[in-house]
Amino acid sequence: MIEKITEYLGSNNELTSSMVGFLLKPENIKRLKDNPKLVKKLTKNKTLPSSVRLYIRNISGVTDKITEDFFSKSELAEIKKRVSEAEARGSMGFRRTSGQTESSKQKNSIGYSFKDGKLSLSKALTDPAINIDMTLGQATFSKDDKGNFTVTDIHNFDQDKVGGGYDNLKEFKSQKNSSIKKAIPHLDESEKIDAMLLENQDKPGDSDQEKNRKMFIRSMFEGDGAASDYKKFNEAVSYEQPETDKELLARAYTAHSAGEIDSSQLARIIGMTEGTNIPVELGIGSITQEDKYKAYPDFAEYIANDASDRYEDVGIPTLIRNNARNFIK
Repeated sequence: MIEKITEYLGSNNELTSSMVGFLLKPENIKRLKDNPKLVKKLTKNKTLPSSVRLYIRNISGVTDKITEDFFSKSELAEIKKRVSEAEARGSMGFRRTSGQTESSKQKNSIGYSFKDGKLSLSKALTDPAINIDMTLGQATFSKDDKGNFTVTDIHNFDQDKVGGGYDNLKEFKSQKNSSIKKAIPHLDESEKIDAMLLENQDKPGDSDQEKNRKMFIRSMFEGDGAASDYKKFNEAVSYEQPETDKELLARAYTAHSAGEIDSSQLARIIGMTEGTNIPVELGIGSITQEDKYKAYPDFAEYIANDASDRYEDVGIPTLIRNNARNFIK
């Protein structure tokens, strides 16, 4: 597998979605984990979308901090666009957020664009917005005293709902929400009752009330008691137990082979069970007024129409308002 990838990179200098599917196989994930140097080489190739490269690092256990050097120019432009939109909204008196975020109380954050409603590996290869959705999801940003912005995030899958926003043919629950019945080895129902009766034998120091309670319980299973034939029923005792990660992965691969979930869903499940935490901290430089106009045309209209009835007069100079009109769509 290692030789195949190395040869492929040497001849094509790119990685296709079919190669990504090849990497999703359990035996190949194991090999990637055993070859961190190859993973780092593989994921420095910027012809592959950042979301896929970061995913490969995540499931391989390569946890080096991700900085702006990891991203292509177009990927950094998409990230900067989202921060610029959030800044534009802040300048209009709204929360400094863009995209879909978890909470209405969040500040200085960027969220999912959810373009066309779904995320997928195939879309990440062709759509810059989907790619960044799958790279950062939700991230925060800050500005230093020189006006430069930094975006920070932790790339992981632990808190994400499996399949949330991702293409799939049917719901596939995580191991946290699924359980299976398992029999306790060498313990049947009659043995369980015997243990209970032993526990309810009289003990020194028992009060009369306690003795009466225990006697009543024993009478149900002894002599002519209502449940005195309990030994005839020799069923194994069962209990609910969450699936292990290994069992969940086996079920996921089976469902994928049967066409019940797609590769995006499978990748998400693998990330949740095999993945780790990767810190992300990238600088995107300063944000100009024109960056905000381009990212959020409503802000350009807000500035240009300062004296209109639609907006409160905030005293914006004519030259600035005229410049803003160039960005109204």
